[in-house]
Amino acid sequence: MPTPKGTKNPNMARFKGENGRWKGGKSSDFRRRITNAKKGELVHHKDGRKSNNAKSNLRKVKGTGAHNKLHPEKGRKK
Repeated sequence: MPTPKGTKNPNMARFKGENGRWKGGKSSDFRRRITNAKKGELVHHKDGRKSNNAKSNLRKVKGTGAHNKLHPEKGRKK
């Protein structure tokens, strides 16, 4: 049975090492929150380094197709 909205799930780990959504000390939706990415939008790293999460290096992209165009190494035709 799902936990009612507005209540904490007692089975959900609250600490980074115990919660699957935490990677490297930050939650997995950290980049999405910084860029205010909505459903259907992806977050692209301008310099290509996933470790560089500076707001100036992140860019919202609408859809997988648009994101793949930014990555020629992933099969984009030249």
